[in-house]
Amino acid sequence: MKLSDRYLKIVEWSEKDGCYIGTAPGLISGVVYGDNEIGVYKELLETLERAVRTCQKEGRVLPPPDLPVKKKPAKRGTDEPFLRLMEIGGPAVLKLLGVAPDEAEKYRFRAVVLKEKRIEPDIEGFPLLEAAEERVFIEFQGYADRFLRYRLMANVMRGCESEKYHGRVSAAIIYTDREWKDAALPLTLFGERPECGLAGCFTEKVLTDYTEDELKAADPRLIVLAPFTVSREQGKKSLISKGRGWKQEVNRVYPEHSVPDALNVMGLFVLNRFRDITREEVITMLNFDLMDTVAGKQIYDEGVEKGVDKGMEKGMEKGQLDNAREMLTDVLWERFGIVPEDVTDAIYAIGRRDLLKRLVTHAVRCGDIGDFKKMLAKVIPG
Repeated sequence: MKLSDRYLKIVEWSEKDGCYIGTAPGLISGVVYGDNEIGVYKELLETLERAVRTCQKEGRVLPPPDLPVKKKPAKRGTDEPFLRLMEIGGPAVLKLLGVAPDEAEKYRFRAVVLKEKRIEPDIEGFPLLEAAEERVFIEFQGYADRFLRYRLMANVMRGCESEKYHGRVSAAIIYTDREWKDAALPLTLFGERPECGLAGCFTEKVLTDYTEDELKAADPRLIVLAPFTVSREQGKKSLISKGRGWKQEVNRVYPEHSVPDALNVMGLFVLNRFRDITREEVITMLNFDLMDTVAGKQIYDEGVEKGVDKGMEKGMEKGQLDNAREMLTDVLWERFGIVPEDVTDAIYAIGRRDLLKRLVTHAVRCGDIGDFKKMLAKVIPG
């Protein structure tokens, strides 16, 4: 991404001037105009690029970009809470996989960096538990993926290659439900050859095969996985009652400084597994508002499982709306320094991107926050 790409660019039709007008607020003082929308946009890009080069050449300080550099959040579904579980209780996960307790405690969690060279420098963090003698790559699976085992094998190989590691390696897949394991293709491509030992190279576990007591027997810290021992059809009243018991267990087995993280993990699992539960019910269950966490809000708001087409469409639509709302509030912050809470609430109540786009244009041109609030009152559907 070039620096000029991070500045806000607006092309819109002007009834007053009878043409398209292109502006880059904060960076170029003039405007680009013409009869062709695409042509105006291209000219605006060129003008903006020249302005950036001129400022850099002359040593002038550029204004702050409108679009901050942000790392794209990985779309992990249940992986987000699982990664957090690895951070606070990785050895407990290893015990579930059959590693001896004294050996499991020697392992520490980190995310190995995998670089994809075919598409820009995107970076993916892959969960890894490592000790002096061995590395364990773990994949958590909460949806159907036919090529899961092949993908895990590829990630293991890429991870070792990227860090030039040639020691002992093992891999594991933990499925949230039996159906996800059944959906994964076997490694027949390798397994049909007697001389190849890859066919049985993964340790695989299915969380719904366990009872709560069995999880705690492996390690008491695995109480955060208890939601997977309960049927999806569990009644809310019973589920909330169970949740209160789970919370007591978390308080008992985790050190005080780790309790909030553990409750966050458990709350995310509850929201992911029981789609009709509300935020208020989770608070009642755990006495912990995970909406204060970014990951909790994302999973709650999206409310979908990866692989469900309808849910994915809603998630994509919501992501686009969130981006538009964020851009609008960023413009207001840049221009006026503060955004009143009632304005922020009104912006996040808008569910149409075309309205948000109009408001971005007005935010750039209005004289003060009062003018913007007047426009905001007009565009919000009555």
